[in-house]
Amino acid sequence: MSLSVLQVAAGMPNWGGAELHLLTLSDQLRQRGYDVTVACWPGRWVERRAQEMGLPTVPVATESAHDRRDMGRLYQFLRDNKIDVLHAHSPNDFIIPPLAAIRAGVAVRIMTRHLPHSLRRRRDAWVYSNFFFSRIVAVSESVRRTLIGSGMNPSRVETIHHGTDVEAFTQTSMTPAESRSQLGIPADVLGVGIVGRISEEKGHHVLLQAAESLSGRYPLRLVIIGDGPDEAAIKQMAHDIGIADRVIFTGFRDDVNNAINALDIVVSASTWDEPCSAVVQQAMALCKPVIGTRAGGTPEMIVEGQTGLLVPPSDAGALAEALARLAGDAFLRKRLGAAGRLRVEACFSLRGMMDKIEELYRREYERSHGPQALREATAA
Repeated sequence: MSLSVLQVAAGMPNWGGAELHLLTLSDQLRQRGYDVTVACWPGRWVERRAQEMGLPTVPVATESAHDRRDMGRLYQFLRDNKIDVLHAHSPNDFIIPPLAAIRAGVAVRIMTRHLPHSLRRRRDAWVYSNFFFSRIVAVSESVRRTLIGSGMNPSRVETIHHGTDVEAFTQTSMTPAESRSQLGIPADVLGVGIVGRISEEKGHHVLLQAAESLSGRYPLRLVIIGDGPDEAAIKQMAHDIGIADRVIFTGFRDDVNNAINALDIVVSASTWDEPCSAVVQQAMALCKPVIGTRAGGTPEMIVEGQTGLLVPPSDAGALAEALARLAGDAFLRKRLGAAGRLRVEACFSLRGMMDKIEELYRREYERSHGPQALREATAA
């Protein structure tokens, strides 16, 4: 017998980083012997993907934090299946699911906060951390500080960074040369890439400004990997500032590891407090030097001058200087890339994240049920 876990994605609207994290977490827990079910909105991406992965699902929808439409169904599932751990990931799931779990007698109730924003009301922060949830997980120290500043009980909030499956991610299906050829990056230029949703907070416009200021100094190709609501505006901006011929738009890529592997430099130009950037970890896993912004959780991953470079957010001049520094020094690029790989293996691996999550579940179960109950629940 092992602990039974309900991962709650009822309020998740579509595809995104938190959704991918929840599914990876669920799959990894299953591989470690846990009985895992995903509660998710019927017909949406999480349900479809979970079922493709062979994960059991239960249909639960929460349109807003106070949407009670499926509270009865959720309570019945928790009670009938004797769920040991409820783990919620979306703000829409921070009220109804834990209330249903309390009613069903589920003592271990975990909340993961994936967003960098403060909670709107201090009363909510107090209730979440002192009543609704037995433990709060922040995905970076930056997020933890924000939660505590919002009024959460500091003793209930701990940091567990997202982790990257380094071994799996680095199993690319193409060589760097093949990937560069596919993307249209000439062999005699440096490929500088930005990966992710094309939206204002990701800083694509800042990277374009930095690249424009370096025109003529270094042979660069900007590679924009991903799509999003600002794609047309960024394409227009590249045209307006005269660098459209040096910018490659790849669109959404399922094989993002192949695309990153084609690059010489990876930039995370986020203008907001990026909570825990998967792209930074992924680039480091592939031994790519990374330039990130000094905000959110990014400085927790990039050690300035040792595993990458950091610049202030929204500062195109500082970003241009960092790009010039890397573009002009192949040895520095190689050194930062190698050190980044060692750091992500040591501090931000998927295995390390899973060990911490598993230890959290067991610690909270033992705290609420006692050591003997934990031994019985996890006995083979």
